[in-house]
Order: sequence, then structure tokens, then C-alpha cells
Amino acid sequence: MRISRIIVVLLCLLPWMAAVVGIGALAYLRYPPSGTFHVTSHMDGKSPWIFPFLPSERVSQPGAQPDGWSGQRLTGDPVYASVRVPGPYESADVSIEYRVDRQPLLEFGTSQQADGSSATMIPMYSAELNHTDWHAVTTGQQKGYVRNGTSDDRLLSTIPTDLAVWNATGTMPLMFDPAFDATTTQVSLRGSHDFYFVPSGGKISASFVYQIANRKEGNDVVSFRVYRGDQEIGDKAYTLRLSNETQMGAPLTRDITLDDATPGVYRISIFAPDDVFIREVKTTSKHWVVGPRLYAGDTVGYLKDQLPVNVWTNSRHLVAETFHKEGLQTITFGPKTGPLQRTHATLRLDRTDDAPVVALNAPKGDIRYVLDGYVAFQKDAFFEPKPRRFTDATLVDPEHLDAVLTTYVPPVQLPDGWLKSTFHLPLQPNADVLRVTISAPGLMERAGSVDIRQMQITYQRQAGSLKDWAMTLRQELANAWHRL
Repeated sequence: MRISRIIVVLLCLLPWMAAVVGIGALAYLRYPPSGTFHVTSHMDGKSPWIFPFLPSERVSQPGAQPDGWSGQRLTGDPVYASVRVPGPYESADVSIEYRVDRQPLLEFGTSQQADGSSATMIPMYSAELNHTDWHAVTTGQQKGYVRNGTSDDRLLSTIPTDLAVWNATGTMPLMFDPAFDATTTQVSLRGSHDFYFVPSGGKISASFVYQIANRKEGNDVVSFRVYRGDQEIGDKAYTLRLSNETQMGAPLTRDITLDDATPGVYRISIFAPDDVFIREVKTTSKHWVVGPRLYAGDTVGYLKDQLPVNVWTNSRHLVAETFHKEGLQTITFGPKTGPLQRTHATLRLDRTDDAPVVALNAPKGDIRYVLDGYVAFQKDAFFEPKPRRFTDATLVDPEHLDAVLTTYVPPVQLPDGWLKSTFHLPLQPNADVLRVTISAPGLMERAGSVDIRQMQITYQRQAGSLKDWAMTLRQELANAWHRL
């Protein structure tokens, strides 16, 4: 019995037809004409789109947990998860279901770079602002929270006292002083720092002496950028060429002068690697401060004796760390004292007194401080250029805060006691990977935890015609070629 040629041809084409149909079905599912694609992970390691949080020493194994739920428990800070982007979409809504134990603050971050660089952090959870004593306010272009009984216009005030910021910017205070004689302050500040100045006599004049330690091969770049408020008005970068790899470089001086400075707050940001030391600051401004980073460097090869840290600060909290045994010492922070007993281990000090400004003292340098406020080298030079930072250590009642500038949106309370936060993210057309970060500062020190039981992502682009769908597939093919 002879088989019809048509049947033979159909039998031969059947596998190819099935393959085409299968590829078409997969393309339809992955790049739906509706423009919406959903992926969900229960943080059990089974999703092809959302991978578990890492590093392993800060998280539990994904999946079933000993106390009867499924997901991952975070016990360290920060943690990261990689997410595969299924195609060229315009935006993504990321929803996370979680619960917290002994952790007052969380931040969520994303980066569209595979290595996680340039991550943007967003407020995720605050136990303090979730309290019923506070309410959300949008006034003009400012968003935040105001304590009940305080005017909503407090967010528009230029007075930084009793105001905090959390991933936001406030209104610049319009400050000025009469003309003031130049003063010179000897310092030993290592690496990048932000200096804030109030104009005196309609002028900003600041001179910086800096020096390279020659502790590594190659050239170093020092950049000086000048801002009025948050608006950049000038910058200058200098390359420091090394002539001797074993000795200190010669001190260099850079002068920055603005003769027509209007009232406000001026910031001079010095961007430099930690091999660069700022040795001296000379200015005609009566009021000037540094912060919130203060890296008090050593004076080896520059001065015979160590330079102590004797400054004044409005900070309520600080974290100190040293990387060398020579930096081990006892720190005094207002009424609080604490010893730095180990290198590469942080010391945290929190004060609850009512003093607006207190002394911060250490017998020598070689300590990196991270503050929630600012520092002056003379008490009468102190001023608040900005509100204090809202951190995991902030206590709104003892610190008398009446407003917080922030874009924070409280999580949704789920019926079973878990919380749900959702974040809207714009996407680049050629994005292949998202790097998701959850930061829980101080989590390990509190012996707390954050449980994550689900992450859901909804990718969206504009729904279009068959032609638009074909263009989407073309863009994905181009992305795939680029990956090769």
C-alpha cells in the first residue's frame, strides 16, 4: 500500500510545525500583546525569573523554614537578589510580602546593572512613622510625615531644627553673616567630605590644603564641586601624579572664592580616594560645618604628634570604625562614651539627652565616623545646613521631631499579619537583569530578622498592534545579540 506523497510531506513537516507553534506560544506568553507579564517567587529557589537572596551568611536557605513558613529569613545587612527581565518592558511593579522582628527601618533598592552598581534606595518600612501619632502630608512639591497637632506647612519651613529627612531634600535656609575675618583650622580628614558654608559679607572664600599619602601606585584625582543648596554651580578636578611611592606628597592648596554669594547655604564637595588627606581649612565664613561623613585620618609623615578629634555636633547617633590597631581608643559623644576595641568592627553610640549640640572627642584620629548630623571644629561656627538624617536609630519622641521629609509609603497590612510593599520602577529598553537590594541597618546588632515569603513582579509596556508586537520581538533579538 503506497502512502500519499502529501501525507509523507505532512509527516515530515509536522515536527517543524510543532516547533514553530511552540516557539510562537512561548513568544506569546513571554511577550504578550497585552503588554503585561507577571512573575512570582515564593523565595524557594524554584523561580526561573527571581533568584534567592544572597549572601548566604546573611540569609537562610530558601524554601521551608523551621517555624512553619516558606521563604527566606534575612539576618544581616544588606542582601541582594538577581531578577531576570523577560524582555523589553517600560516599567515593573515589584511587590514584596514580609514581616519584621526587632527592626525599625527597611530600605529597598534596585539597580539595572548586573553588578548592582548605582543602586537607588527607596524607603520601605518605618516603625516610627507607622504610628498613629503621625500622618502623611503632601504640600506643594514636598512630601513627608507630620506629627499630629503640627501644621502641615512645617514641611515647607526652611528651619532644619526638629526636622529630619529620609531619602529626600528639604528647602534651603536663606542664611548670611556680616563680613568675618579669615580663620585657619588644622584638620586631618581622609578622602571625600562635604563642607557647608554660610556666606559672610556676600562672599564665600575657602582654601583647602591637601596631600596625597602615596600609599598605592598610580595617579589620584581630586575633584572640587560647588553647590548652592542642591544646585551645582562649579567644579574643578585635579590629577595628582605620584613622584615617590614611599613618602608623603607635597601639600597642595586650592582656593575657592565666590564674590557675589547670595543668602543661602553653599556646599563644597571634595571627592577623593582615601589616600588623599585634607590638612587645613581657611575660610572667611563665620559658620561652617562638615558632614555627615567624617573620616579623621592619621598624621603619620605629616605631624610629629597625633591630632585629636575635638568637634561639636548635633548628631543623635554615630557609628565609628577603625581599620588599624593604632586607631583603637575611647570615644566621648556628649554624655556617652564607648571604646573601639577591635579593628573592622563598628561602635555605635546613641544619645537621648536634650542638648542641641554636644562635644565629640577622641584622643587621636584614624577613625571613620558616620553621623546623622553635622560637625563644627569650633562651637560658635556650628549651624544646621540641612535637617538630620532619618535612620534606623532615630527615635522621634526623645529627639523632639515634628516632621520628616520623605517619599515613604506605608506597607499594606495583610490579613494574616504580614506586610506588603510595592515599588514602581522605570526600566531601560535593553535591561536584562535587575539587582534587588533590601537594607536593614543594624539588624545583626539587634539580633532581629526580616522574613520574605513572596516577591511578585508585574512587567508592563504599552499594549499595541501586531506590528508593535513584532517590533518588541525584534528589540529582544537585538538584546540577545548584544548579550553575545
